Amino acid sequence: MDSWRLLDTPPMTAAENMALDETLVELKGEGLTPNTIHFLQFSPRAVLVGYHQSIQEEIRTDYCASHGIDINRRVTGGGAIFFDESQLGWEVICDKEFFNVRVPTQKLFRALCDPVITALDLLGVKSSFRPRNDIEVDGRKISGTGGTESDGAFLFQGTMLTDFDVDTMLRSLRIPVEKLKAKEIDSVKERVTCLKWELGYTPALEEIKKAIRAGFEKHLDVRLEPAGLEPAE
Repeated sequence: MDSWRLLDTPPMTAAENMALDETLVELKGEGLTPNTIHFLQFSPRAVLVGYHQSIQEEIRTDYCASHGIDINRRVTGGGAIFFDESQLGWEVICDKEFFNVRVPTQKLFRALCDPVITALDLLGVKSSFRPRNDIEVDGRKISGTGGTESDGAFLFQGTMLTDFDVDTMLRSLRIPVEKLKAKEIDSVKERVTCLKWELGYTPALEEIKKAIRAGFEKHLDVRLEPAGLEPAE
């Protein structure tokens, strides 16, 4: 059984987390860093746009600036994401050949979401994969994912919604909140869920990490060894 690194970094700013993502992918492509499962958190709160998105078109920059919300850009595509301090991000950084990224996208994304589906099951939440790249509970999204490749490296990342501040998320994104009626805000809540809403409480962060670790060890057939950053990182 192969050993991978389990990297658990402390809460960092959006700029620090995104810079680390770029570094991990670059060094993995050069063969200078091990295959890794990475847990990350954001402090302060942050909004991340996808690689191809326009910040001005997607984000209410004035609101974010006045409320201490960081803004940054992910190395992966997709839509804008709001992260508060309670959310947990998880990432897979590995050799491109490990997953054979040339297989059909849906098959690849399903294989990478299965560990988190198992983790949710361990936490007491029944979930399923929703194409193209979401994990849902009874039709409501609890984890969004995305990936990218560069040279010999592959990055796949996702979120675990532990608790969810819908109002701040809506006001951070460029949505005409002043035109939204209460029932429309409620409709957003009907399309998204989180651990707190499903369980009635928020599990301890270490319990969530333990479940995700077990899910990846099972589905990737690897042993995750806790370790810190390499000198080059």
